[in-house]
Amino acid sequence: MFSSSVVLPNTHESWMSRAIELAEKGRGRVEPNPMVGCVVVKDGQKISEGFHEQFGQAHAEVDAISKLSSADVEDSTVYVTLEPCTHFGKTPPCVDLLLASKPKCVVVGMQDPFPQVAGHGIHRLREAGIEVIVGVESDACERLIAPYLKRLRTGLPWIIAKWAMTLDGRLATHGKDSKWVTSEPARQHAHRVRSYVDGIMVGIGTMLADDPMLTARATVAGSDESLPYAIPGNRNPVRIVMDRQARTHVNSQLVRSSGDHRTIIVCGQNADNRQVDALREHGCEVVACSHDDMPTMIQELSKILVPNGMTNLLVDGGPRLIGSLIDHELVDELHIYIAPKIVGGSPTVVPNHGEGVLRMELANRIENTRVQAIGEDLFLSGFCTYKRQRS
Repeated sequence: MFSSSVVLPNTHESWMSRAIELAEKGRGRVEPNPMVGCVVVKDGQKISEGFHEQFGQAHAEVDAISKLSSADVEDSTVYVTLEPCTHFGKTPPCVDLLLASKPKCVVVGMQDPFPQVAGHGIHRLREAGIEVIVGVESDACERLIAPYLKRLRTGLPWIIAKWAMTLDGRLATHGKDSKWVTSEPARQHAHRVRSYVDGIMVGIGTMLADDPMLTARATVAGSDESLPYAIPGNRNPVRIVMDRQARTHVNSQLVRSSGDHRTIIVCGQNADNRQVDALREHGCEVVACSHDDMPTMIQELSKILVPNGMTNLLVDGGPRLIGSLIDHELVDELHIYIAPKIVGGSPTVVPNHGEGVLRMELANRIENTRVQAIGEDLFLSGFCTYKRQRS
């Protein structure tokens, strides 16, 4: 039986846009796989749809087609945001199901650069006489899975830098009071974002000043219209502290809870060996880097985390860490919460405490920006585009 029809303009772009919306529902559940959505259309009407819901479970094409009979799928048009896979992983190849189902056309948002796919799915469909259209809403499909693409191409995780500030750019008052800059809905939103990333990172300054737990403490499950994505119920990210000299206290909340949540302390080459040993004895993993510079530390950390599925990394302070990451063009996305407050005074701490640029023409830009109200606050997000990338 056909599912209830969705009234959309009957164009490739409109159906692909619907597939992208569906794909978003897998955010935080499918990583390190990419989010993928699928819509099946026949005689101008949607007859089924699906998405990759959970890592290790059915891919989007299977989710959509399994709701239909063979006769339903035959001579239909299948819209999928990413090229159908051709290899056996946690599930069988999606292209085999499509070949058996015999749609007249498969519209693909973008080719999958994963080496075991990389055009083979498109080739096999065309070889079987099925029309394949590639590149519909390709920019949107690439943005959808930007973390997956970066991990494949560079071996690095997608890095999101987050901060909350007042309307006049303060993270705290001149007396260093920062509780709370934003309202409860914004703080709840920030914790829900934590629940879909694979790792959360802070610098040693934030670690010593705030003694954070770095867990996702949101309690409301399911989706919420105030959220930028359909975020699932809680899961806690890997907790990471960038701590060159191994100054993290063994009696901190983070270290004391390391038996319950994976905790990594990233140290430099001159870290105190006794403190490193103490952190390990208390259940922390310690990554001892060969150099103290930020690019090397991120690279060496990534060699451990990315092969084990690390795709998204949220940097939740402090300003020096965020500034260093931006200076080295390592931040991919910004999440900024802006409260309708003015505290004044000389700013003792700015959100991005790096070297910065000398001239405005060299300023890094934020693209694909999105602004939304969350309670009384504003949430701004966007992708970082560096001067070198634009030139």
